Amino acid sequence: MIINNKWAKYTYWYFSLILVYLASCTMQQKKTEKESDYYTISKTEPILEKTIIKESYEQQVYSNEIKSIEIGVKNLKSGEPCYKINSGEPLQVDFDLLNEHAAAIQFELIHCDRNWVKSDLMEMEYIEGYASDFIEGITISSGTINQYIHYKFNIPNNNTKFLISGNYILKVFEEDQNDAPLFTVKIFVSEQTSDINFKLLESNDMEQRKYLQSYELNCTFNSSAIEDPYNNIHVNIQQNHQEFDEQWLSGPNFIRENKLVFLPTEERTFNGGNEFRFFDISSFRSGSQKVEKLFFEENEYHVILKKEPKRSYKQYLEYKDLDGRSFIRSYDADDASSEGEYGIVHFELPIREILEENVFLFGQLTNWTIDEKHQMKYDSITKSYKCEQLLKQGYYNYIYVTKKGDFITTRQLEGAHFDANNEYVVKVYYLDPVNLYDRLLSYQVFKIIT
Repeated sequence: MIINNKWAKYTYWYFSLILVYLASCTMQQKKTEKESDYYTISKTEPILEKTIIKESYEQQVYSNEIKSIEIGVKNLKSGEPCYKINSGEPLQVDFDLLNEHAAAIQFELIHCDRNWVKSDLMEMEYIEGYASDFIEGITISSGTINQYIHYKFNIPNNNTKFLISGNYILKVFEEDQNDAPLFTVKIFVSEQTSDINFKLLESNDMEQRKYLQSYELNCTFNSSAIEDPYNNIHVNIQQNHQEFDEQWLSGPNFIRENKLVFLPTEERTFNGGNEFRFFDISSFRSGSQKVEKLFFEENEYHVILKKEPKRSYKQYLEYKDLDGRSFIRSYDADDASSEGEYGIVHFELPIREILEENVFLFGQLTNWTIDEKHQMKYDSITKSYKCEQLLKQGYYNYIYVTKKGDFITTRQLEGAHFDANNEYVVKVYYLDPVNLYDRLLSYQVFKIIT
């Protein structure tokens, strides 16, 4: 058979192209399968994102050996834990360590945001000098039944100065035991660049207006230095240092020139509360008001307070109090800080039946915290709630609160009255979008006498 050479040539090239194409497809498929095995994530497997958990802080005493914590402007220790930046009036910190021998104790300052989460700033950005240092003011107790070491220091000081405003955690710990603090407390550094006006009003709720305190508030800001005040300024309000029912305000009702205005609403109310209970144990040699009995037994002083019932339905009685504060003093010694005695104070709250809620002491004597160390236990024999606290000689305010789940209130045991005299702490924060931290523009205390 005769084959045309021309057609043979075309046929040869045609089959060659087909073979090359098939080989190319096979290699591409293998490559795709290989890449798929390496890169493809199964649709059923979730994509895990790295979550950064920032450390948050609370005010807490972790050691049973720590007692009598006081923080305030020097020579006014019953004042506020707030340092006004560049004021020249440092905060003085005092506390006792129940021990016979002095220990090397350090402190550390940690900058936080307005919600007490550690900020992203480095130490050199908020502290000039040392953010952590040793406490040098140490005095061993003299002539006391309970031996203790009294510690005292100021902040800021020659080694530590604040560069910026905001919330700070003061952590105190034994040498090189940073991860096991003795206690942590909240302190504030304020710029005092915002003027605050705070006014109490009767609630619009006709059924509750005898029990609630409503309010209106306005605060100024520097319009040339503050960006978007409507969203970046946040106001915190506390009644008598009670964090459990604090309120946050943002987004004012309107802005008038350089002033944010917050008008009264149904939500902007506090229980009027009641005056704080009190007792005076400045002397263990003689009795005093609110003390039923004082005696010495088994090498300890004991103070039995007078039984005072719950005040839920009692008529309001006005008297001067310290709005929950306490201060250390002794009529039996010259220097209460190192010569003041400790005694076991017995609290008793008569109630006929055990409550569904837990009952706690509250005030500066509990370091403004609510925990099991200050919980009252029900005694079915005496039909009352009881607890004992080891306290130093001094004058004390306190109140009873109930807690069920996350709900905490003073109203169940102490009642609520619009006429009650309360102290309101107002703080104005600015979330600085440039420097990326919460500045404390102002910290002001309003003693409201109705």
